[in-house]
Amino acid sequence: MDERSGKIIVLSHCLLNVHSLEGGLAEYRGCEEELVRTLVDEGVGMFQLPCPEMEISHISRLPLPKESYDNPAVRKKYRGIAKQVVSRLKQFADEGYKIVAVVGAEASPTCGISLVGRWKDPKKRGKFPDDVEFVEGMGVFMEEFKRELEEAGIHTAWIGMPGKSLRSIDPETYSKEGTIEKIREIIRRA
Repeated sequence: MDERSGKIIVLSHCLLNVHSLEGGLAEYRGCEEELVRTLVDEGVGMFQLPCPEMEISHISRLPLPKESYDNPAVRKKYRGIAKQVVSRLKQFADEGYKIVAVVGAEASPTCGISLVGRWKDPKKRGKFPDDVEFVEGMGVFMEEFKRELEEAGIHTAWIGMPGKSLRSIDPETYSKEGTIEKIREIIRRA
C-alpha cells in the first residue's frame, strides 16, 4: 500500500540548511527545526530550492538588501534557475501531486515573500542591518520563480518564514509559531 500524501511544500534552501545563511543569522544547528517537525508530522514532501544568493555571491557573503540583487544580469540568472526548478515541480504536478505552498525566507533580498530589506538612504547605503528598512515586496528570485510557476499553470500559497532579523524588530508581528500554524492550516485544507 502506498501512503504518500500527494502534498509537497517548496522551501527556501536555508530553511533546510542553515549553513547557507550569511554569518550571524542562523538560529539552529542544522535546519529550522519546528518547521521541519511540523512538515514531517503533517506528512508532506519537502522540495528544497537552491540558494539563489550562493549562485551569485558564493557561501561567504554579507547580508544585503534587495537592490544589491535587483539588476538584469542577476534576474536572468535567477530566471534560468527558476525554469529548471519549475520543470521538476511540473513533473510532480503532472502526476497529480499538489504543490501546497512555497515557504520563503521572509525579508531575504532573494527569497522574501512579502517583505524585503532596502537601504534607508540608497545614495549612502551603509551597513546591514542598521541602515536597512524592511518594506513590502518579494525577493528577486521569488519574483522570477512565481512568474515561472504561474506560466506552468502551478498556483500555490506563498508564505514567508520570519527569521532572526524580523523577530528582533517585532516578535509579535513576525511570530514563527503563528507562521507555522498558517502553514499547518494550508496543508490540512489542501
